[in-house]
Amino acid sequence: MVSSLLNHIQGKNGSRWADFLRKVGAENLLIVAVDAAKYTHKGMICTFYGEILVRPFEFDASMSGFQKLKHHIKNEMDQHNFKKVVMGVETTGHYYEDLVHHSKDEGYQVRILNAATTANERKSILNGSKTDNLDLMAIVQSIIYGRGTSSELATGKVHDLQKLTRARRELVKGETAVKNLIRVYLDYIFREFQGKSVWKDGKHRNVKPFSQLFGKAPRYIMRHCLHPSDILSLGAEGLRELSIRENLKMRDQSIETLLAFAKYSISKPKDDLQVEHYLLKQQLDQLELLERQIKNLERQIEDLFVQTEGAVTLSVSGIGVVTGAELYAEMGDISDFDHAGQLIKMAGTNPIVKQSGDRSPSYYAVSKQGRRTFRNIVYQVGRTLARNNPDMKQKYLALLERGKYPRQAYIAIGNRMIRLAYSMIKHQTLYRTSHEDYTLQDQISKKLHRKNASLFYEKFVLSNEELSA
Repeated sequence: MVSSLLNHIQGKNGSRWADFLRKVGAENLLIVAVDAAKYTHKGMICTFYGEILVRPFEFDASMSGFQKLKHHIKNEMDQHNFKKVVMGVETTGHYYEDLVHHSKDEGYQVRILNAATTANERKSILNGSKTDNLDLMAIVQSIIYGRGTSSELATGKVHDLQKLTRARRELVKGETAVKNLIRVYLDYIFREFQGKSVWKDGKHRNVKPFSQLFGKAPRYIMRHCLHPSDILSLGAEGLRELSIRENLKMRDQSIETLLAFAKYSISKPKDDLQVEHYLLKQQLDQLELLERQIKNLERQIEDLFVQTEGAVTLSVSGIGVVTGAELYAEMGDISDFDHAGQLIKMAGTNPIVKQSGDRSPSYYAVSKQGRRTFRNIVYQVGRTLARNNPDMKQKYLALLERGKYPRQAYIAIGNRMIRLAYSMIKHQTLYRTSHEDYTLQDQISKKLHRKNASLFYEKFVLSNEELSA
């Protein structure tokens, strides 16, 4: 029996579902489908054979609504003598999480379904329409066929890391939006401050006064003397004195470029740009606030991440604190997985394979049927490693030579990192490489604060040495 379960066509997840059906009996299962939403959930109750016992009904997303759901379930359990409740919930934002927690506390078996799974079910058994009732039917059908997973929601440090890293990601998005708005106001006040097309050596070249637009010197000028008339009033000596007084470290080349651009600027008179100046300063304030919040979050992430078993991935060159924490948080507890391929499938970065007859298999785009947040992190990890890890960079270049597009290669490198991280976390082993410039001490000292670096060595390095001895 065991060997047959391990060889189920749906893998480990299918094996567990088949085992569960054999033990309980399909006729003894009460199927509950829930379409979760922010304010009002919708539910439907059926037998395993698809016979509707309670037609679609609404219940609010609070404890009173959950009590209503429990009441419907209890009535059907008592009336038909069902032995077990199987609840299918589609992952909709974070709205389903509280419902899952309470349902597990009641002893219900909860199957968490990806939106892509129910979408495919709608296409195959229904039509192209999308309504709440059709969603419920698709959820029921998905449960009957053993779709979804019974994986636990993240808890403890993994849960906290998920919250912190996702919060940081939103702040970074906000930071990018603010920077883009600042660029708009710069265009109004002093368009050439961001750069100008100059004819040089027979070609048009984009020349910038500053290599980093949001460095210390450009920010000071944005706040205090941005308009071309202000730059010209200060002149070269005034700008040099300002640089020394405020420790801006402006180079002579930057000063000369600023003056040249200001002299021929196309900007409006300063008096006509008072509103733009005011709004620019507001956005600069907002940018500084976001940067402080991101910095504080990153310290919280570091302090928490170094306490987890996933921190061992920091020994990989190219994996920083934030990148490593995001990857580990999305992977979650690896003890529920037999091999890294299951994690890759959960991310939805597994390639679609098509093969028929004697033809060689063809590999298409990734399935995208896993968690989108996990999939995004896999891509980002792959791109980071392709640039900053010598071993992975060689793999990346080899993929390009085989005709892969950069995005495809990034995903492939990201999947490789999942396999590596799975092995490192499972066996608590440090990264090994033959690259001559690699030293563990350098990697950890530049990624962690001193206190956390000491904790890392105590947790991973000393324990590995003791095992070797």
